[in-house]
Amino acid sequence: MSEPTIITLLRHGEVEAEGWAFRGSTDIPLSELGWSQMRAAATGFDGLDHIATSPLQRCKLFARELSEQSKAELITLDAMAEMDFGDWENRSFDEISGSDREVLQQFWESPVAIQPPNGEAFDAFSQRVINCWQEWVNRDVGQNRLLVAHGGVIRVLLAHTLNMPMSALWRLHLPYASCSQISLFEGHQPRLLFINREVQS
Repeated sequence: MSEPTIITLLRHGEVEAEGWAFRGSTDIPLSELGWSQMRAAATGFDGLDHIATSPLQRCKLFARELSEQSKAELITLDAMAEMDFGDWENRSFDEISGSDREVLQQFWESPVAIQPPNGEAFDAFSQRVINCWQEWVNRDVGQNRLLVAHGGVIRVLLAHTLNMPMSALWRLHLPYASCSQISLFEGHQPRLLFINREVQS
């Protein structure tokens, strides 16, 4: 690479749902506000060469719209889907606490080695995301890239970039439609240019 590759990580916007719940593998759409948040964020993306997206519609539909507007190449990376929370999907903290309080508490303290009932083990989730990332960044697909993905996916990628322990993952706060940016330059350590930048919709 003669020039650094700049990769912006964009978390999807607000989704159509009431209240907080685990919504990992559930293919829930963006709300009207979520679309507004994403379009506002997109005003800061100039000269994109390439857009990659999670396969879930809360990421993919916006990525497709932006690709058509910017003429940037678009690919779907299935391995960038959010973690599958199994029996915890679409359930609130209080609902889960009734049956799986101990496991849930361990998950919040550190997700490492934790597997929600009938869900995806965190270690398997983080490894699939990192493997996909390493393959994608080594492709010759342009030097100004955007990845539209989920809070869990982006936290894993930031922790990986910073060589930060995955046990500290929940210390990273990532609001809806927030952006973080990474610079990759051959022969140098990756650099986090900024984290958690928000655009007011």
